[in-house]
Amino acid sequence: MIEIIQYNDKYKESTKEFILKILIGEFGLGNIERPDLDNISNIYQKDKSNFWIAVDNYQVIGSIAVKNYGNNRAYLKRMYVDGKHRATGLAKKLLDTALAYAKEAGFREIFLGTVEDMVAANKFYSKSGFKKINKLPDDLPDFGDTIFYKLTL
Repeated sequence: MIEIIQYNDKYKESTKEFILKILIGEFGLGNIERPDLDNISNIYQKDKSNFWIAVDNYQVIGSIAVKNYGNNRAYLKRMYVDGKHRATGLAKKLLDTALAYAKEAGFREIFLGTVEDMVAANKFYSKSGFKKINKLPDDLPDFGDTIFYKLTL
């Protein structure tokens, strides 16, 4: 049975392995430093930020995070779904979890960045109500993405 739960360090290694498997194995993005994956609880679970994982029989099969960037704005990070569980509604459940939290936490806008190669992700975000924008606000960090979206909550 698939559950979406708040991340805890019990899943530290399996969450990191899951995300790296997708980034490196599917997208060939192995040459980028990702220090946040070694410190998820301290980076994503304080100051109104949060991180969730989808687990199936204790195996991580999905992830999503909401990172607070002040001024009632958040950034959607680390949204991934295992290939075997795509097109099953799991991505929507993860996004719904994050957006419900964001609304409850008082965020008014949520941003995200992605790249052209993630075609399915771009379609998913547009279908989910995110509007494509030319660039992020100047005071938000640049994570090296090339396509940006914004959702007003």
